[in-house]
Amino acid sequence: MASARGRTADLVVPLGVGLVATAGLLALGIATDQANWQVYLVVLVLGAAAGAVLHRRAGLSRLTIWGLLLFGLGHLAGGMVPAGSGTLYQLWLVQDLVRYDNLQHAVGFGFVGRTTWEVLGRRLSPAPADRPVVAWWVVVLGAGAFGAANEIVEYVPVTTPTANVTISSWSARSPSTRAAGPGRSATARTCDAVSGSARSIHRRGSPSRTGAS
Repeated sequence: MASARGRTADLVVPLGVGLVATAGLLALGIATDQANWQVYLVVLVLGAAAGAVLHRRAGLSRLTIWGLLLFGLGHLAGGMVPAGSGTLYQLWLVQDLVRYDNLQHAVGFGFVGRTTWEVLGRRLSPAPADRPVVAWWVVVLGAGAFGAANEIVEYVPVTTPTANVTISSWSARSPSTRAAGPGRSATARTCDAVSGSARSIHRRGSPSRTGAS
């Protein structure tokens, strides 16, 4: 595990690589009229700042630092790089089974889980014999918790009456995932079903205006 406090020098090369890659991906996205590039930029800046603070306080390993960088760049590429009729986030790697989106989140939040362990490991201070098991559970639970929070943030706009709100990367993936046909993701179909059920319940449960006092 890394030292108790990370050095700023550890971030110089990853930061340089990140800045160059981010500039290139944003330029590509703007040139190809990809939506919400401003939102992606804000997310990357906030994520980089959070990562830097965590490294200074807890000392993240090099593998974790580079993994988080690749997670951020992969997220940006997903919304900015054209692929077929949409972007990478809409690309099926294995038709009707695995999309770029699935792989990106699985690997990315795996590194988020690893970050969780590196930040909390010393505070938990498990016995040496228990350390591997505790580390495994912290990584899995950390990845799952942050991944679930991300999904909630991304899909809330889809299940609200103002579904055209574009506050997350969902809007960059919506043309494909919301299109009719067998290629739609199970998550998108589930969100549509939940949204439709919620609207139906709301209509049935709303009191009649003529009967209201």
